[in-house]
Amino acid sequence: MLREYGPVHAGGPAADFGTIDLDEAPGWAVYGHHDDVLTHVAPDEVDDGAEDLVIGLLGRSKRDRDGRELTVVHVEDKRPR
Repeated sequence: MLREYGPVHAGGPAADFGTIDLDEAPGWAVYGHHDDVLTHVAPDEVDDGAEDLVIGLLGRSKRDRDGRELTVVHVEDKRPR
C-alpha cells in the first residue's frame, strides 16, 4: 500500500493532505489520498503553535519518504480477529 499511495507526485491527488488533531495521543495524524494511510507528526517535530499547513507538509514529506524507502516500523490493526 505504501509503495502505491505513499510517494508524493506534485499536482496530483498524492500531493493533497489534511490534518487531524489527536485526542488520545499527543500530536497529529496527517492523511492523504488513501483512507488507510496516516502519518503521525509528534509535537516535538514542529514548533509550538505550528499551523496545520506546516504540520501537513511535514507529514506529507514523511509519507513520501516512507513510500520510497518502504521500511515499515509499526503497523496497527485493531480489526477483530
